Amino acid sequence: MLDKLTAPQPNQALVDVQREVQRKLGRCMVRVQQFERLMKAMLSSSAAEGAMGQIESSKEAVARDLNNKSLGNLLQEYFFADYLVDTDTRRDESESAAESKALAAGLPFFRYRFYIQMEPAVLESTKNALVKFRDLRNELVHHLIDKFNIDDELSCQAAVAYLDESYATIDGHYIQLKEWALGMEKASEHQAAFMQSRAFIDLLFDGISPDGTVDWPESGVVQALRKAETACALNGWTLLDTAIAWLPSDYSDQTPAKYLCKTWRQVLKRSDQFEVKTITNEIGGKGQTWFRSKINPPPTQYARPAPTPQPHWPT
Repeated sequence: MLDKLTAPQPNQALVDVQREVQRKLGRCMVRVQQFERLMKAMLSSSAAEGAMGQIESSKEAVARDLNNKSLGNLLQEYFFADYLVDTDTRRDESESAAESKALAAGLPFFRYRFYIQMEPAVLESTKNALVKFRDLRNELVHHLIDKFNIDDELSCQAAVAYLDESYATIDGHYIQLKEWALGMEKASEHQAAFMQSRAFIDLLFDGISPDGTVDWPESGVVQALRKAETACALNGWTLLDTAIAWLPSDYSDQTPAKYLCKTWRQVLKRSDQFEVKTITNEIGGKGQTWFRSKINPPPTQYARPAPTPQPHWPT
């Protein structure tokens, strides 16, 4: 009992400042974890590819891969490699094995990627700042008590000042990351809205871009005309009038006006996917248009009865 009464009493000022060190270190660590969690969420949603119904599973696979990555790994292997890029970066758009497999099976394939482009000098500065942030995180986790003697009141006060400065740095990076995440979220919302629009349907199924340009080889109208060839070709050529009469049965939505053309002949010319000939019908003396695909013409079949008399085959 006497020993307890005579033992030196703890320095309350030291105890208080030690608790302040602990509190401020904890505040820094919570912010670091918030930063890492947000970065993982961004990276898991920044890119995905797959056939219809596979996009979500693709994102989940990336999220699982990121789950146990350290901040250093996140920065070097993912963020610096794919998310922050300079303005001269050109993405590899070559066809992947998964895309080839999906297309061979006749399935739509989707691929998207979000990233931020920066001028080279800005990019270098941003990367250097994030590397310093990573080093700061590692120092706080592993070396704080090597840097400061927490059994000394003055050293603890210095540690408190250091942790205040560290928190300001960490919080600044977190705020910047939130701004990037919000930008990505807005871009994603625009993407989702576009995918529900008529413009997206036109692009996906008919090859019509929002600016009005047409991917003619993949356009809906060219595919429809090739189907008409398969059904109506005579000796490898198809009478345009016959094809026009056949199309409404399965391709009623495919019209010249949809592609800013006035006539079907204009479609044939602008698409540059067909050879075109005009001959005179000996019965009425009227010029008639015949066409055939420039590449892989369809099998020769007898033509369906047409609403106008069939002309003699041209020599």
